[in-house]
Amino acid sequence: MPPIALNRRRFLGYSAAGAGLALTQGAPHGATPTGSLRVGVVGVGNRGTTLLRTLLEVPGVVVPVVCDPEPRHRARGEGIVEKATGRRPESVLDPRGVVERADVDAVVVAVPCDLHERIAVEVLKAGKHLYAEKPMAITVEGCDRLIAEAADAPGSVVHVGFQRRSNPRFREGVGLIRSGALGPLIEARGSWTSSNGPLLGHDGWLGSRKRSGDFMVEQAVHVWDVLNWIHGGPPSKAVGWGRKGLFAKEAPGRDVTDHYGVELTWSDDFRASFVQSYVAPADENFTGSHLRILGVDGGLDFGSGALTFRDRERPRRAIEPGPRNDTRLAVEAFVAASLADAPPAPPVTLQEARDATLAGLLVRKAVDEGRLVTLDEILDSSSAG
Repeated sequence: MPPIALNRRRFLGYSAAGAGLALTQGAPHGATPTGSLRVGVVGVGNRGTTLLRTLLEVPGVVVPVVCDPEPRHRARGEGIVEKATGRRPESVLDPRGVVERADVDAVVVAVPCDLHERIAVEVLKAGKHLYAEKPMAITVEGCDRLIAEAADAPGSVVHVGFQRRSNPRFREGVGLIRSGALGPLIEARGSWTSSNGPLLGHDGWLGSRKRSGDFMVEQAVHVWDVLNWIHGGPPSKAVGWGRKGLFAKEAPGRDVTDHYGVELTWSDDFRASFVQSYVAPADENFTGSHLRILGVDGGLDFGSGALTFRDRERPRRAIEPGPRNDTRLAVEAFVAASLADAPPAPPVTLQEARDATLAGLLVRKAVDEGRLVTLDEILDSSSAG
């Protein structure tokens, strides 16, 4: 694999690729406390800033370097670290300026989706621990390459940012569903609707299907992962519909799907209906997200944590009531695993992360073509490619 050659525009979705940047090996920034984890952060945009702030709240974390091609992003990252620790980190433009440092044990990668696999592979080749934002990759082939690379780096902890896997409400709720608390499952109904369209991302990367994979792969992959988690694998088929070009006046170059709906089916005939939209009016009756699971004996609303039974004699239950910062929980799990002599299993395995991408690609094809698409078609097309 060639070295990462990313200029300011390419790295965080800033248009075409450019020439590689020269690197200098970072020198250690003073003594590091015993038992600490030295973390480099690649990508200090919206999500990367959240992860950086969260890392700095975890005891034992040291951030010697941040990376972003955008000057104001780098300055923001430097300021966040300095305010939290009293020490200003180094900042670099090129990910290799983080990956190749001797004073970095782990790397957190929060960049546009088309760069996930490539930078993650470089992190693993360098023998570092890796926290990679979801999706794991936006192609099946990319997922498989990353899985193979991780297998060749058994000393590296690898977590993928499906933070709902660390959320106590989802953990307890999925456990109850899988144990049969709702009886035989019938269906799931979910939505993710917003009035914030057109959503473009910095310099348009999120509005580009080539860069983001579209919203089915970039965002709704969280939903597919929960549904796969419940079932232990991806759906067998899907049928969908969608609309593009609804923001043509505001964002003429945007080619992601503005509004779509899909019905997914698993091999046991469990079905899930889902709608995602960025054209909702600014009214709470139209916006927000929800995910509800219905079984013969009852239902679970993941949004509120309400577990309700058809038998009215059975009292309702509240599953982990109240908001929980699942990003903090996910980051804490990664730090603890990276420091452990015998790391526990990650919240989501790389195979499970691959399954979430598979489901996203299945939904995308079903929406694009407006027909019933099988999972085998997605797998066959990846094998043929």
